[in-house]
Amino acid sequence: MDNTLPPEELLLHTLGLLEWRLNRLEFLVDGGVSQTKDISKEGTVVSRIQKMEQALQQLSSRSDTVKILLNIQSRFPRLLAPDAPPPPSNDLSQNEKFSMVLAEATSYSTVSSQLRALGDVNLPPTDSFAKIVALQPRIEEVNRRQYEQAMEISELRKRSAILVSRWHEVFILGQGRCTAEWDSRLRHAEREVRREEVKNNQE
Repeated sequence: MDNTLPPEELLLHTLGLLEWRLNRLEFLVDGGVSQTKDISKEGTVVSRIQKMEQALQQLSSRSDTVKILLNIQSRFPRLLAPDAPPPPSNDLSQNEKFSMVLAEATSYSTVSSQLRALGDVNLPPTDSFAKIVALQPRIEEVNRRQYEQAMEISELRKRSAILVSRWHEVFILGQGRCTAEWDSRLRHAEREVRREEVKNNQE
């Protein structure tokens, strides 16, 4: 990794490498399409890190192999730990050490200039932030009113549903029952009249 990159590009480059490694890990474990392809490269740094954490949690929850490896790591933490780097060699001559320092001198000057550039950056005006903070009580009051209105609307919907159900039961179903009862009575009366007519004719 190039240490002469600006801090922003260095951070984005590191995130890209982490996403690529996660992509390879998912492919090795699942053998299918990686879930990290949906991570937007244009998102914020925090959102990209959160999405990678979610992808790792999903991978550990659906893969028995990952669960076994995590269990082994928790029981034997030194087993998967990287080996300690070897101690630096002191066999270099004085000239070789000077050459190494001179080779990295440009990196030091670049970092120094970047730090000075950060020191010269002007802070954004705080007036807009102060106005937002001053509006915070009013925003909370508006949110509270919106919540109360939503609760009232929900209660009115419930009452309306009860009224519509009652109206349908009384005026529609009730009228239908009354009509059916009247029809049954008329049929019964018609049969009685016919019986009387037949009886009178026979006499």
